[in-house]
Amino acid sequence: MRKAGALGVRDYILKQRFSLAELLTRIEKHLRPAGAPGFRKRSEGLAPAEDGPIVPDVSVASAPLAKSPVANAAPAVAPVRLTREQTLARIEGCTATRALPGVVSEVLALVNSPRGAITDVAQVLKRDPVLAARVLQVANSAAFASNKPRIASIEEAVRNVGVSGVRSMIMSIGIFESVPLSDRDALLLLRCWQHSFAVASLMDKLVPPDDSAPAGVAHLTGLCHELGDIALRQHFAQEYAAALSMAPVCGSWYGALSKTLGIPYAEFVSLLLSRLGLPPVITVPIEEHYESLSRGSPSGIGSVLARGLRVANVYAHGLMLAPSDDAAVAPISRPEYRTTFGDTPPPQLDNVLLRSEVLTTVNVLAANAASRLNELCKPIVADGRLRIWYSRHQSYSALDPLAALLGFAGEVAVHDRPPDAHELASCDAVVVADSRQDNPQAAQQQAQNLARLTAGANVSVLYLCGSEPEKIGVPSPIVCRKLPISLRDAAAFLNGDSPLMMAA
Repeated sequence: MRKAGALGVRDYILKQRFSLAELLTRIEKHLRPAGAPGFRKRSEGLAPAEDGPIVPDVSVASAPLAKSPVANAAPAVAPVRLTREQTLARIEGCTATRALPGVVSEVLALVNSPRGAITDVAQVLKRDPVLAARVLQVANSAAFASNKPRIASIEEAVRNVGVSGVRSMIMSIGIFESVPLSDRDALLLLRCWQHSFAVASLMDKLVPPDDSAPAGVAHLTGLCHELGDIALRQHFAQEYAAALSMAPVCGSWYGALSKTLGIPYAEFVSLLLSRLGLPPVITVPIEEHYESLSRGSPSGIGSVLARGLRVANVYAHGLMLAPSDDAAVAPISRPEYRTTFGDTPPPQLDNVLLRSEVLTTVNVLAANAASRLNELCKPIVADGRLRIWYSRHQSYSALDPLAALLGFAGEVAVHDRPPDAHELASCDAVVVADSRQDNPQAAQQQAQNLARLTAGANVSVLYLCGSEPEKIGVPSPIVCRKLPISLRDAAAFLNGDSPLMMAA
């Protein structure tokens, strides 16, 4: 090993874990210069991203997390710092008994294999009766059953749900049950799982299988990306609390977390997932994702899976499936979408159905009591039957997490301009998502135009831009926030809560 290091070897792949997808992922990671944009597919060329990064993932942001005993602790937390060796030993200890079920490991091996097609998934699943029973339970839930007859056998599940659907169920159920929930912060942990299942479903729909992401890999990448946060809350609670208190001093959540753990968070997640038996084809894109967030890298950085994960992560927030009400929502830019998914139009997503499927699946697996189930399913944005005029800047893509969130409050009409005086009469609320560029002068002009337009009208106005409201001098009663906006602030506006209106 020392000789290999001296010769400049930077990475290796064990023979039993070799696959073309993993080889391509490793090559791209090490050939890409630091700070350079990630490569696109051949059909997309190699142009860099044209826009800055989209929303940082604030599911673990420096702001206090909603309803978290850790976050709500006294602000003065004694510094807690581990050495790298102590963190590695802790990871070893908390994963020592967390081996994945045999069937799940076999499915993972097939996914990571050049011969990754599962030709007889029913026979594979029958080797684990307990897991098979759980798959049947989920297959018969409202998320999949709809008007179909009750599924009584694995063969029927494969026929009705589909091979790819059953494969995703096997992997999802196996990984969910290999990371048991602790009584501490159980509700918050279940919210993390809801977020993970939502991102996994979105990755399935957004990232098409190819050589760098074979069938099943995108789903697993989305499903497992939040396991680091789940492990932190259960096994590193003191360090987690210390990082929250240090974040303002360190300038970022990730910087504070790296100090308390003695190891970069991206590496922490990668080591944890590897110890759980997940292959590099899954762990590498997740590590890239967190490296990008930690460094504030442009959105074009990383592999297709890593970039897709960023988009799916923010879209899941728009579905109100986030670990915290502080999670951020913003539109996805056209360059962000194009560098990630190419010129393929965004899929038509049924946001209400997608949210319902995720909630149903997690609640079935967690077997929650009725009181907890109600709290988990309660949306932060109420359906107020609002008529919303949504003016979206031309730089944003049609795949829009903010539009998804607005849709839960009522009927949304998407436009590229604010309404005129005549059109304003048919609106209850106007939401304007302006450019993400920090341009206080232009933002102030737009805010003043909105104030003049809506003067005397019985309509609420939310103006979102790239500048801090304090720099603009927003005229009353316009509500102004800098993009991205948190779920909590967006909900306060859409629900008509007075605190946000008074703060504007």
